[in-house]
Amino acid sequence: MLKVIQWATGSVGKHAVAAVHRHPDLELVGALVYSGAKAGRDVGEVCGIGPVGVQTTKDVEEIVALDADCVLYMPQGEMNPMGAVDEICRLLASGKNVVSTAVTALIYPLSLGAHVVERLSEACAAGATSFHGTGIEPGWAAEVLPLTMSGLFSRIDSLLVQELMDYTTYDSAPMLFDIMGFGKRPDEPVPMADAALARVTFRAPLMLLADGLGVTVDDFVYHREIALAAEAFDIKAGRVEAGTVAAQRFGYTAVVNGRPVMTVEHITRLGDDQAPEWPTGRGWKVTVEGEPSMVLESKIATHGEDETDQGCLGTAMHAVHAISPVCAAAPGIRTFLDLPMIVGRHVLG
Repeated sequence: MLKVIQWATGSVGKHAVAAVHRHPDLELVGALVYSGAKAGRDVGEVCGIGPVGVQTTKDVEEIVALDADCVLYMPQGEMNPMGAVDEICRLLASGKNVVSTAVTALIYPLSLGAHVVERLSEACAAGATSFHGTGIEPGWAAEVLPLTMSGLFSRIDSLLVQELMDYTTYDSAPMLFDIMGFGKRPDEPVPMADAALARVTFRAPLMLLADGLGVTVDDFVYHREIALAAEAFDIKAGRVEAGTVAAQRFGYTAVVNGRPVMTVEHITRLGDDQAPEWPTGRGWKVTVEGEPSMVLESKIATHGEDETDQGCLGTAMHAVHAISPVCAAAPGIRTFLDLPMIVGRHVLG
């Protein structure tokens, strides 16, 4: 039985708590929260599954002092990636393995620089622990899917990974408005409009793919298009005024041997009526031109469920299912290239 700590109980963390609680090989032993309204309560009640016998805390020292095999580190870390690295290194050095969905770049830590790799490696060595960054896109669709498909090809001329999502029901104003720039005027500075900041997110999957496929990336090219709301409307996270961003298409392309060959792109909307001329759908699509040519589509929320919540569930489960192999791995940074296939043990009902 592996002892697990849950760090943060937001859109992804709440699903992780439920999954760990019901998993026969895992035991939830601690939970860190940020809100005073959540602190000191049973984490199961906070996450809507009823009491599970584990009380939440805002005290990081209490979490670090706990005896546990693994921490599921799931706060919103994109705005302060180095702060997240600080906390992750402290957990690793304390003897706890860490599986994180907090910072996309940590899916392939070298994308943040050699100094980050060095810090994580030193923390892993100090605690005899392993670190794994994961997610769903990036973290599965842009990495696991194309790498798995690649064994079927004699030649790949180009590879395009697309996420197609409607964020109308996504209840995270900081992510939608402050980071992605929905509901903002087209000229307002937001992280997603900054090629240098967005590069932090998108370089990781492209660098991991390049590593796995045995090529060297010469350069990265960013693109972003936006569509504006014709009239004001409300979504779960807040109000979108007329003339502000209501849909966007953004991504990065890796240039190899002077040719653009690998692209990861997100097409996100606040409603089906926004930018209807762009590709539509619910989920992820991998398009490969080569020998053979192939298109793989992965749809989510196929029975009308809330697709963003289903995506958060998938993100959480990809992390939960990684706990056992990460704990069993040799100490150090363990990307998808280092671990065995992440499989869903005990999911057949």
